[in-house]
This record gives sequence, C-alpha cells and structure tokens, in this order.
Amino acid sequence: MRKHPATRHQRSTNLQYPIGTWLLGFLWCFPLAAQDKVTYQDHILPLVETHCSKCHNPDKLKGDLDLTSFNGTIKGGGSGQVVISGNPDSSKLWKAIMHAEEPTMPPNKKLADKELDVFKKWIAGGLLENSGSKAIVSSKPAMDLTVKAGAGKPEGPIPMPSELALDPVVHTKHGNPLIGLAASPWSPLVAIAGQKQVLLFNTDTLDFLGVLPFTNGQPVDLKFSRNAKLLLAGGGHGAKSGKVVVWDVASGEQVMVVGEEQDTVIAADISPDQSKIAIGGPSRFVKIYSTSDGEVLHKIKKHTDWVTAVAFSPNGEFLASGDRNGGISLWDPENGQELFTLPGHRAAVTSLSWRDDSKILASASEDGNIRWWETAEGKQAKTWAAHSGGVLSVAYTHDGKLISCGRDNQITSWNAEGNKAKSFQFQGELPLRTAFSHDGERVVATDFAGRVAVWNAKDAKRLGDLEGNPLPLADRLARSEKRLSELQAQAKQPNSELTKAETAFTKAKTDLETANKTAETAKTEQKANEDLVVKLKEEAAKVQPQLLTQVFPPPEHEKKLADARAARAKARDATTNALSAIEARKKDLDTSETNLAEAKAKDPAKLVPAAKAEVAKWKAALAQTDLFRARQSLSTLRRELEAYNALVAEKKSVLEKAADAEKSTLESDLKTAEAAVKKLSAQLSSQEAKVKKLAADLQQIKPTQLSSR
Repeated sequence: MRKHPATRHQRSTNLQYPIGTWLLGFLWCFPLAAQDKVTYQDHILPLVETHCSKCHNPDKLKGDLDLTSFNGTIKGGGSGQVVISGNPDSSKLWKAIMHAEEPTMPPNKKLADKELDVFKKWIAGGLLENSGSKAIVSSKPAMDLTVKAGAGKPEGPIPMPSELALDPVVHTKHGNPLIGLAASPWSPLVAIAGQKQVLLFNTDTLDFLGVLPFTNGQPVDLKFSRNAKLLLAGGGHGAKSGKVVVWDVASGEQVMVVGEEQDTVIAADISPDQSKIAIGGPSRFVKIYSTSDGEVLHKIKKHTDWVTAVAFSPNGEFLASGDRNGGISLWDPENGQELFTLPGHRAAVTSLSWRDDSKILASASEDGNIRWWETAEGKQAKTWAAHSGGVLSVAYTHDGKLISCGRDNQITSWNAEGNKAKSFQFQGELPLRTAFSHDGERVVATDFAGRVAVWNAKDAKRLGDLEGNPLPLADRLARSEKRLSELQAQAKQPNSELTKAETAFTKAKTDLETANKTAETAKTEQKANEDLVVKLKEEAAKVQPQLLTQVFPPPEHEKKLADARAARAKARDATTNALSAIEARKKDLDTSETNLAEAKAKDPAKLVPAAKAEVAKWKAALAQTDLFRARQSLSTLRRELEAYNALVAEKKSVLEKAADAEKSTLESDLKTAEAAVKKLSAQLSSQEAKVKKLAADLQQIKPTQLSSR
C-alpha cells in the first residue's frame, strides 16, 4: 500500500568536491608543535562535559548521539557521522554548535568564540583522541561523480579496464563461496567479489583483466553504475565495520569510500545520476549517502530484519529495498519517504532487479518464487515458482529477459513474459549469483565452491570458466620458468618417441603405396579375365545353327570357358582383398599420423617457444602490476601536493591579515609548509620518472595478450 505521497524536490547534483580536500583539514594542523595539538581527551571532553553531556551521554542518547566518549563521537548518531576529519564546514557537529543548522547545540546559548575555535581546530586537525594519536584520514570523494541520468546507453566509448594490477591480493588453497557478481550494462565486463579483492574479466574473450583491492574486509555486493564507468563494492568485517568503495572502471583508481557501519554492508547501489549511494545490512537501516560530500542524506528505519538487497530504478525515481523477513519497500530517494510496501514473499529477499523502463521490479526470495511488481500502483504483476528450495539471484537483461539461479542447483533463463526459456547445465556445488553479459549473449554464474562458469545464452552451451581464485603472479612465473628449463634440457636429448613415430608413419605410407599397387594389378588381372569370359561367350554364340543338333558346346570350348570363369573369380577375390588391404593401410596411416602429430606436439624442442612466450607473459603481467601500483602512488602524491599547495595559500592569506605579534609564528608555520611542498614536489618528480620508465619497460616486454586462460 502507498504510505506517503511522492513529494519531490530538486537537490543540487553539481556540487564540486575538489581533489585533495580530504587531506587539507589534516594538513591544517601540520605546522603546530606537539604541545599545540588539540585532542579529544585534553580539550574537547572538558567542553562536552560542560555544555553537551546532559543530552548526549550513554544514558540519554538524544539523537542516538553520545559525545562523552571519543568512540561515540566518531561513530555519530541517528543521522550519521557528526564530525568529518579535516573538514569542519561539512561536520554536522560544527554546524550545530555554530547555530548554523538545526538542531543547535547548546540549544539556547552559543559557545564562546574561544571554545568554538577549539572544536574547529580539533576537527581540522584530524580528530586526535590524545597527544599520541594519529590523525584520522577522511574518506571523502576525490571528485564530483554526478552525471546526467538516463536509462539508455550513454554516448561515447564505453570504458574497459586498462593496465590494471594482475597480481591477486589473496590466493587461498581452496575456493570460497563467490557471493558478489555484477555485469557491466554496456561493455563485455564482469566483476566478481573474491577474497579481499574484486576480479575483472572480459566476457567475450574470458580474459582476466585485473584486480581491485578491497582493503575494508570482504566484498559482498557489487554494482556497476548505469553508465558503466564506475564499479561499487559493499562489504566489510563481520560484526565490526562496513564500507562501500567506488572505483573508476578504466583506470582502477579508487574514487571514494562511504559508510561507517558497525557491520558488513550486505547490499549497496549507486543512483543513475551517481549523486547517491544506498546501503543496507544487519543494522536494518537503509541509508542514502551523498557522493558529493559523503554525508548521510537519509537514514530509513522500516525493515524488521537485515536489509539484504537495495536497487535504484534506471530512471532514478525509486529505490527498492528488501529484507531477510521477505519485506520489500519502494522509496523516494530524494526525500527518503516510503512510496509503497510490497508484501508477498514468505522468506528472505535475496535479489532485486529493475527492468530498463523502471516500470517493473523483479524480486527473488528464499521462498522459491520470483515476483514482478509494477511501480505505477505498487501492485504485484506476476509470481511464479522458479527454484524449489529458494531463489538466490535474479537479473534482467536490456530486452526484458531474466536469468536466475537457486537451491535446486539450476540456472534458468526466462523470456519477457516470465516463461521458462532455457536451463543451463550446472555441475557446481550451489549456484549463488548469475547475470547476463551486457549484450545478453552470455550467462555468467558463480558457485559455493568458488568456481565461475560462462555459457552461450542462445544454446546454453558451456563456453568456459573464469578463475575465481587466481594464482599469484610469482607462482605462475616460477612454474613457467621451471617448465621452460625442463623443456630446454629435454630438447638437447634424442627424442626416441618422435623417431619411433616418424618411422611408423614412413612405414605406413610405404605400406599404403604397396597396397595401392597390388590393387591396381589385381584390377588389371580381373579385367583381363572378365574380357576373356565375355569373348568365349561371344564365340559360342556364333556357332552355325546346324551344329545345334550336335553336342554343344564342344568339350574343348566348355573347358576354356570354365577355366576363364575360375580365373575371373580368383581375380575378383584378389581385387576385393587388395581394396580391403588399402582401407587397413589407410587406417594405419591415420593412426601413425595422429601419433606423429602427438609426438611432435610433445617434442620439447617444439614446446620451447611457447614456454618462452608464457614466461614473457607473466613477466609482463608483473610489470603491468608494478606500473598500476606506481600510478596509484603517483595519484596519491598529486592529491597530497595539491592539498599542501592549498594549505600554503591559506597560510599566506592568514599571514597577510595577522597582527605583528603573531607573524613570527605564522611565518615559521608557512616555511614548514613550503618545505613540505618542496619535498613532495621532488617525490612527485621522482615518481613520475618511475612511472614513465615502468611504462616503457612494459611496452618492451608486453606480449600481444595478457590472457591467463
């Protein structure tokens, strides 16, 4: 039923978040001497106890906020974080104590300027807990991510990963359940959530394209942005922390991290215009974050159990969420109001997927059913029993077809009317996630044992597998080098197997030639005897009619004809035997030719070039990984340098307006900051040279392809 009217308002989506801002606040306190550090224990807590503790303590959590402990302050309240490291202006606590935003703190009286200055310096200085603490680095986005929303294919080239790291972060002895899978909507690219990493593959060639490290625990849910340029991963450490990481698909650069959850993020999605990120998990809340500043826009409390799925509609007008009790709700992502409650599932919702026109939402559940919901009135449009025991995944393709998998160990496609189309032969332990490729031509599925399979969507033919647990490059290289060394040693020794196969092949050819000659001789003799029989018959036919009263044919003629017929029969048998011998010799030749081909294929001398190419491939993969990591370090240095330059400019501005008594200290601070800029500039130049050299080295050793199939 409809809960609230869809009251919409426009929210700005072009807010800029300059590169380096995440570090600027931290650097603000850089020039301060140790004794000038502003810390929570020494400076903030006394002010909290004086002005804030009556309303924000463990016994009275107004707004779910406890300011009487460092951890409580960092955790924030019901509306999310209240302090953003290095950024007072974006911190809700600062806005509240400045009386710039409701609710104000303290409610009736603003703090003194000196006290406000302490709070500002503490936030800008990196939220130090005590004098021995390190500043908290903000995880704010490094760029404006917002784009013009649209359900269709975006204009221009669709990005594909280029020269990413190919060395896995983790390799385990045994495969692990792969519960995260996402296919790019517009490019032949699939992402798989592995152990502390996201693996990328080309769905056309099945080539391994790269690794994106997930340093915040284990990735659980993966989604591509609607324009296919960003990849989002939600995950974390169970019962400890949860975050969402967003990468640029082409470069592999991490562009932002959002969320400060106390448990793993189970479900996450990014809005079509990339202005919002929605998350869900064990907290039972649906939270909507702004990508412009990383702040919580809406914290929605409705679900009665873990939030297991969230999905923005392609037009951006709806946000769907599902929970472990089977509940589904549709929300207005602009204002966080509930639009519809969608009752029906009797067990956990495992997956949500939107049709491209945003008119139909498909839901999958552990109750075994797939349901369609129309969004005009929030009613159920269709339901069917899809997988006995439970449906674990459902996903739309652009033309309205569906792919699903379930606890019956079946992977099934459904047509646009919801009727069963094909079943895909699956031999894994339990299919966990499945999706169509961008063009609907292929089906990809992950299983409980860590395997990834790919099929042709039209005929359900198995095409191959993807490595869900790739070996480290060092191990691959070591194996290849060992194999090359063995082959080179074997190539120096006589190859008895090849010699034997060549001898057998030569003999088989000779035997076949002999058999052919024997057959030709037999055919010639047979023809001669056939002709003789015919001739004798013709001679008998020419005898005078008057001789018919005599004994006919004459005994001597009868003997000749009988001899000719016996010779003909013998010649026919000889020809038949000769032809049979030819067929036998052909089979012998085919066998010997196959054996020779196999012997040649196993010939160490012939295998050495391919082994050398394999070694070169893995060396190139290592070089590519080194280049990717060097580029990531270069990007970090550039952001740091930009932040320091901004700090220097700020210090100069403050110095110009400062009183004479303060100038000496400020000048010293400025010199320190300028020295840091100089040092960073040198590091940047050195790193740029390193990246240039690594790129040149890679081009020299890089083989045509870096496929790991």
